[in-house]
Amino acid sequence: MATGVVVLIVSYIFFLAVFTIGVCWLWPEFVDACEGEPWKVRVALLAILALETASEVAIWHADILRPWTVAVVLFCNFWGGLDACLRYPIMYEIDSFFTLKQAGLLALKLAGYALGFRDMAKHVGWLVLIILCCVFLLPILWITALPWDAGMQHTKHDAVDMDIARRLFRACAYPSERAALMARARVILRRLVVLVARCCPCMRPLVVRWDPSLRRVLSKTSGV
Repeated sequence: MATGVVVLIVSYIFFLAVFTIGVCWLWPEFVDACEGEPWKVRVALLAILALETASEVAIWHADILRPWTVAVVLFCNFWGGLDACLRYPIMYEIDSFFTLKQAGLLALKLAGYALGFRDMAKHVGWLVLIILCCVFLLPILWITALPWDAGMQHTKHDAVDMDIARRLFRACAYPSERAALMARARVILRRLVVLVARCCPCMRPLVVRWDPSLRRVLSKTSGV
């Protein structure tokens, strides 16, 4: 019992340290450094979403959550998190469908964790920590990365202002839309791989082996 309390306290201290250094300090610097290149922030958000989703699946696989909870989590991450990341840096009014949808999905995911967490009364400390990491962290990063300055809101970007559910339907219904979506997915994947290789130079040989054409890209300071 005492060991579990100590581990929980250490986990909270670690989370606070990561949040303070990463979210409050390094993340704003990264966003400022990517001014004029919003795709870099978008790729970073997608990487964080992928890490978050993998962590949530691992938590569910460890039998910490009830079986149905993972379906709620994946649904919210797809229609909410993935849609928001792909549409960055587009801003929306507070009464828009996008904003209301995101708020509703955030509440649904929160309720899913609250109702699907096993032995919640016994492990409420861990539940709160998981909610902070897996429910609120990505929205905080997305909101703080938005171009709140009026002059930056008109910066040129390549984001598509269309709901991901509608894009998926059009991709299934129209071959041309499907080809365009696959091409865009390949571009995002290449950018994600390049970003990982630049952050972790030890990964460069593997990246170049996977796609030799990226050798020239990795030797530059600009994007794909």
